[in-house]
Amino acid sequence: MTPFPAPAPHFLAIALAVTLAYGPASAQDVRDADAKSYPNRTVRIIVPFPPGGPADIVARFVGQKMSEDWGQPVVIENRAGGNTTIGAVAAARSAPDGYTLFAPMDTTMVMNPLVTSNMPYDPLKDFTPITLLTKNMSLVVVRSDGPRTIKELIARARANPGKLNMGAGTITSRLGALLFARTAGIDVQLVPFKGSAEIGQAVLAGTVDFALDSTGTSLPLIQGGQYRALAKYSNRPLPILPDLPSLGAAADLPGLDESST
Repeated sequence: MTPFPAPAPHFLAIALAVTLAYGPASAQDVRDADAKSYPNRTVRIIVPFPPGGPADIVARFVGQKMSEDWGQPVVIENRAGGNTTIGAVAAARSAPDGYTLFAPMDTTMVMNPLVTSNMPYDPLKDFTPITLLTKNMSLVVVRSDGPRTIKELIARARANPGKLNMGAGTITSRLGALLFARTAGIDVQLVPFKGSAEIGQAVLAGTVDFALDSTGTSLPLIQGGQYRALAKYSNRPLPILPDLPSLGAAADLPGLDESST
């Protein structure tokens, strides 16, 4: 496996944050131009992922509450692809009037600028942050008939070098998956996906043997018996799955402390 630099811990901590941002206008521009009547028409929230993933679910929940409070429609627009770049560009090029909101993740605001040259958007100049919406946590998941523990998964991978596939979505998740594979000393193939909905389909179909997926999209499949969670890629508590071990502890591998979707 080709060596790669491990993501710095603070980048992974930032990667947990999902922020909601305006388009190119500043919050002050919106207040000055339309303070008394805003919003007086449809507001759209651009989500840079396919429908069904954690960012999409959160945006739809928040959008519904916004619509109820404002008395105006709030439409979710999915612009997936390019590691969230397609959605970011669409938001950045929108009219600076406050009627286009954007739901980026760590990939959009932090990782893309670090790993991509000639970015078609500027995360610092093109968007004005509004608020932190949610923090997420990655789980290592398999189909319900897969390995029962992380150590069993590692043993299976070591017995079949190069034959197991692992799925991951964002750049942060992919780096976390690769870090796990390298630390565990296993030769597996990384299969990248645009979002959690695609990852779920691949795990259930057996296209990938295991995956890093978000808690929000994994939990219904775990509760429904289709998924088995082997570990959480975090040392933080997860009350809804209180007995699920952290990846580092489950695999006896130090340094696997935090990764986000």
